[in-house]
Amino acid sequence: MKHLKFIIILAATLSTEYCSGQFIDSFSDGNFTGNPAWSGDIPKYSVVTGKLKLTAPAVAESAFLSVPSRAIHAGSWEFSLQMDFNPSSTNYARIYIVSDLENLLGGLKGYFVKAGGTAREVSLYRQNGLIETKIIDGADDAINVSMVKLRVRVTRSETGEWKLFTDVGLTGTFSLEGSVVDSTNTTSSYFGVVCTYTSTRSDKFWFDDFIVTGVPVPDTTAPSVISAFAPTANQINLQFSEPLERTSAITASNYLVVNLGSPIVSNLASDQKTVYLTLPASMTNGVTYSLQIKGISDLSGNTMVTSNVSCLFFERIDSHYKDIIFTELFPDPSPQIGLPAAEFVEIYNRSNAPFNVGGWKLTDGSSTAVFPSQIILPGEYWIITSSSSMNLFNTLGKTIGLPNFPTLNNETDAVVLKNQENLIIDSLTYTIDWYRDADKQQGGWSLELIDPSNPCGEDDNWMASEDKSGGTPGRQNAVFANKPDISGPLLLSVFPQSSTEVLLNFNEKLDKASLTLENFQLQPSIQIIETSFRDKSLRSIIVKLEKDLASRLPYTIYTKNILDCNKNVTPESSLIFGLSETADSLDLVVNEILFNPRSGGVDFVEINNTSDKFINLKNWKLGNSDNGILKNVMLLFTEDLLITPASLFVITTSPAIIKSQYPVNGEGNLYKTFLPGLSDDEGSVAILDDSGRIIDEVSYSKDWHSVFIKSDEGVSLERISTNAPSNDSRNWTSSSSSSGFATPGLPNSQHRTDASADENSISITPEIFSPEGGINNFVQIKYRFDNSPVANVKVYDVQGHLLKTIATNETLGVEGTLRWEGDRDDGTKARMGYYIIWFEIFNTSGSVKTFRKRVIVKSN
Repeated sequence: MKHLKFIIILAATLSTEYCSGQFIDSFSDGNFTGNPAWSGDIPKYSVVTGKLKLTAPAVAESAFLSVPSRAIHAGSWEFSLQMDFNPSSTNYARIYIVSDLENLLGGLKGYFVKAGGTAREVSLYRQNGLIETKIIDGADDAINVSMVKLRVRVTRSETGEWKLFTDVGLTGTFSLEGSVVDSTNTTSSYFGVVCTYTSTRSDKFWFDDFIVTGVPVPDTTAPSVISAFAPTANQINLQFSEPLERTSAITASNYLVVNLGSPIVSNLASDQKTVYLTLPASMTNGVTYSLQIKGISDLSGNTMVTSNVSCLFFERIDSHYKDIIFTELFPDPSPQIGLPAAEFVEIYNRSNAPFNVGGWKLTDGSSTAVFPSQIILPGEYWIITSSSSMNLFNTLGKTIGLPNFPTLNNETDAVVLKNQENLIIDSLTYTIDWYRDADKQQGGWSLELIDPSNPCGEDDNWMASEDKSGGTPGRQNAVFANKPDISGPLLLSVFPQSSTEVLLNFNEKLDKASLTLENFQLQPSIQIIETSFRDKSLRSIIVKLEKDLASRLPYTIYTKNILDCNKNVTPESSLIFGLSETADSLDLVVNEILFNPRSGGVDFVEINNTSDKFINLKNWKLGNSDNGILKNVMLLFTEDLLITPASLFVITTSPAIIKSQYPVNGEGNLYKTFLPGLSDDEGSVAILDDSGRIIDEVSYSKDWHSVFIKSDEGVSLERISTNAPSNDSRNWTSSSSSSGFATPGLPNSQHRTDASADENSISITPEIFSPEGGINNFVQIKYRFDNSPVANVKVYDVQGHLLKTIATNETLGVEGTLRWEGDRDDGTKARMGYYIIWFEIFNTSGSVKTFRKRVIVKSN
């Protein structure tokens, strides 16, 4: 609806000053404005016989007129109203005695008298925006008549007490409708009337005898700062509560920015409420500055006391990958060690820029939490937890509480941090192995990042906290250390997902930009047409081929010049793979069993792929067999795992413990998974394929160990021949002492060869050596037999005197090396001359064989 001005001319004229005084029966030129919405040349309001009358077109509408008026303090408002009808909810009048807006149909602040409505009453209302609140309730049905003639008086005292008087029927006597103290709105700019009507009432409203007195509320309050805003690094804009006296506002010495000084220029805006300060130096992005203000006066001479306000300068800078990183995780708060019993993650701003994380997201894939507005400065640690747990961490450090905080799984989970544009800022997939401590992984301890400057490191750059409370939320980690990533990514495995797609898995996150077709080559040659990342972990690559892979043909994938996210280049590497096939019985056999581990140790089962097939172990199982009935069946692998022909792999609950207790191991062939229980005396192991079919099974006994070992604790049983029956006790024996009593992931020390025990079974290299130093300063005694013997090995001089005992009743493997460094049993060095190495072997059947080899000790 348009808001148009029009002119109403009466014989009487009144001064246009409405701050004090009165206007009676008069409307001077241009003083009233309204919304005539012309119909031809007829305005909605006109003057008829000296009265203001509604003369609007015959349509349902609302019409207003307004005139400037600042009267409110010790104010009085009087007027006459005539309505030639019985008022209703659609036909009534509002007289705005106070309004801050000229348009009386808008969302104004003020007070009005309403005559009419459903209750047909005269009441006083307060309006704030579009909210109308009745503050004096007039008597119901007071104007429930066919023609309303009414005189109204409203007063407001200096203390804010309102009174409403009415003279219904124009008797000459006012009646008090009620009083109330209300100082919600204390300023006025306009006075006016509003008529709401239907089409049949568009010319039946009359107004007369307006009398308005009063002044603005006296200003006794000093100005105050409403806001401080820094649009640039060198400017602060101050918004004050009221117009300011110019001289005080532009005096630069009245302002002081802590650590920067007084502004070099101070300007007052045209609204007289805004001051622009130009600073002597630039503010630092993301820093909140303290601003001291003194001596500022308003137009009434009120001077503000010295005040301090804060001003944040923040300039948005685009966030990039790894600007903010995860530095601590707390997935398992129970049992409580010292930290609050609530999950959290910690983030750290490792960049040189501040970031407002409002609208950022934290997700684990199943649920997503959105960050509130919060600036994180460079070098700051922040604790992120659920909204309900925020108060538990506030004393420990800066904390953000998130509704819908993702629940962190104890064993493994993936957490991702995204910015407002859904770009990944950091992500990681942790596992319980990252603790590197069997006790701490039970709960109550956090996982901590070791080196924040190496954000691409994952499992090798995390470990359990060493703080006595269980973690260090909101501060530098207890395990903080320099652990730079200086090595390139390693190719871990290759698996053909189809005949034209091959999946490559690396040990760490890769750099997206470095991935090109030239990084890969396949032999026998097939052209590579596309490469892409499989998922957001950035560790797995899909390689698409131009044509199909052939069955039963080994392929080699070569990789080079691939970068990790720290820009380290991968060494040239290769792995063999082929299309997987279904396994037949005994294609895979149990090859070694450790069922009675050392103290603190764990069991393991080694399996040998004796076939020429590539076999996928996904969904394979291991169990116990009791008289043909399977028990304790455990799922080994839920992901694809390709086993190459004639290869070994070891299944254990802790590869780390196996590697620590048996240094001679095939590290790359050790896999962590669940194992069925293995009895220390006797038991069974059965291998099942993905369909549940038994491929091999062994029922072992501790009696299968060699009679020459003193204790079978920590000694594995090794299969002698892959061709002999699995359950033949003669095909199993103890791992040799020379190999460390187990060979997990390596060929068995007792694996049978075709060699026989003759003179060539023992060799000495070199035959002449000098224990005093140089290149040849020790002797290697190499042996190779068809079965594992027990041996005594000693060194004698030519007169038959014993110099050195190298082995006494030691169980040897079928092949290996012993060493003599030219020393005696008493620790002294042997003299120059000829010596005899006496090598005796025997077995359980009583067979004994002796070898003698000459060696010469010379001077260096």
